[in-house]
Amino acid sequence: MRRILHLAGFLSLLILLSACSGKVNRLVMQEKTAIDTETGVIWMKNANLADKPLPWRADDNVYAFIQNLNKSNFAGYADWRVPSREEMRSLLDYAKDQGDYKVNKVETWPYQVLGNLGFEGVRDYGYWTSTRESKSEMYIADFASGKITVKPEDKPYYLWPVRGGR
Repeated sequence: MRRILHLAGFLSLLILLSACSGKVNRLVMQEKTAIDTETGVIWMKNANLADKPLPWRADDNVYAFIQNLNKSNFAGYADWRVPSREEMRSLLDYAKDQGDYKVNKVETWPYQVLGNLGFEGVRDYGYWTSTRESKSEMYIADFASGKITVKPEDKPYYLWPVRGGR
């Protein structure tokens, strides 16, 4: 309860300060997580905790990794999951806005901007979403281009677990 009250006070202060300035970082960085104050989604601070792309199916897959996170109570939580297409879209759009995204300027690409905002290990490659397009296709978020596209689920991609949300 004390932790929740502390967080609520901190978020209130953040909102008050944001009303007084221009571009504001809506992400509250903590030791192992980052809270998106606009969406309520809690992202892992390390965007590549698995340290490799993971397959959707097969051994050592996305869900096995999530299950192990939840069993270990990673960062004090046991409800980690794969982010939805909308959650990824929100993060990508925010990063593109913060970096004044330009296709020909690598330093404005979402993976660079999010790294500068305090995330660790953000890759310039595809990340899984939990959203399906068909029985064999998933939406994949590309943190170089800032696009979300449909890809076959038979290739490995990076996993950036989340929890919470509104």
